[in-house]
Amino acid sequence: MKSLTKFSGLFLWLIVVSAWAQQGLKGEYYTGTNFERKMFTRMDPQLNYNWRGRSPAPGLSESYYSIRWTGKLLAPASGVYRFYAKVDDGIRIWVGNKLVVKSWQLNDSKDFSGRVILEEGKFYDLRIDYFNDMLEGEIYLYWQRPDAKKTSLNPFNQTGELITTNYFFQKPSPARVSLIKTPPSSVPKPVVPVVSTPVKVVPPKQIARITPKPTPSPPSTKAVTTSTPIIAAPSPGPTAAPEPARVFESGATLVLHNVQFEQSSYILLPESSTELDQLVIALKKNPLWQIMIAGHTDNVGDSRLNVALSENRAKVVAAYLRRRGVADNRISTSGYGGTHPIADNSTEVERSKNRRVEITLTDEKN
Repeated sequence: MKSLTKFSGLFLWLIVVSAWAQQGLKGEYYTGTNFERKMFTRMDPQLNYNWRGRSPAPGLSESYYSIRWTGKLLAPASGVYRFYAKVDDGIRIWVGNKLVVKSWQLNDSKDFSGRVILEEGKFYDLRIDYFNDMLEGEIYLYWQRPDAKKTSLNPFNQTGELITTNYFFQKPSPARVSLIKTPPSSVPKPVVPVVSTPVKVVPPKQIARITPKPTPSPPSTKAVTTSTPIIAAPSPGPTAAPEPARVFESGATLVLHNVQFEQSSYILLPESSTELDQLVIALKKNPLWQIMIAGHTDNVGDSRLNVALSENRAKVVAAYLRRRGVADNRISTSGYGGTHPIADNSTEVERSKNRRVEITLTDEKN
């Protein structure tokens, strides 16, 4: 009978542990490329997704969404780990609160990697941010472990292997650690107190008396208040909706106000995609239109570097249009640096107006 009690206790303990240490990553799915509106949450066993021509889940479009995955990562060995991500478009990965991979920009199915030192048997906080702008969403997450065989390859970058659900947890798993560090015979010891305490605490009278103590309703109110802003947050979103519906006309020179780059760089920011995609639609509706893209900067810094920067920014916009199906022979680019200001350069507010991308649309017939 004692052995039977021990086995039943162990069985119950394993059920509790498995529920407590749920495996997988918590995926929070949002509309918008910068976590604008949370749509739903689900558990994902691994990151091995290709959403080309389809949406990640019901309720989301196949374009303009972002996802945040969080959980605990179990390190099976001590040493240097290299993490690989193949994405279209943006990716950020934190392991143990260290930013290991970052490419928060538009990417056309590219590989990125970073390394970090981990210790065997330890759990590390894991966070992965991802966004997709227009169509062709995909994300794959690999690692190269210090104890891995050299023959374990993946078809994309010829190194590393997909990280499976065996190493993803929502909380550190004591069962997992005990399997690594201690013999199985030591597992039943903690079972006895765990099983006996709940049996004695079961009487309903005690539960009724105890409930007032831990009923600090503040926690529940906090939970409600935190969730309410998240649901209410989308309200500013719709106010920005009228912005993309601008009119593009042949013969006009327009400033793309919402096309933005990282400071002193020609890396296109994700929020630029809305206006550029409207431009793509207009160009496809008017196949005879030609487009001239001109980059401009303020007058701060070396004038030669400013010209190069403005040229590269114009070329990045042109590359974006080509990726979306606009023919190369319809596009031309130029960069003027700070030689064509539209505002005074004496203040930062005015200088910011000079940092811009302009387009000129002309009809091929003219």
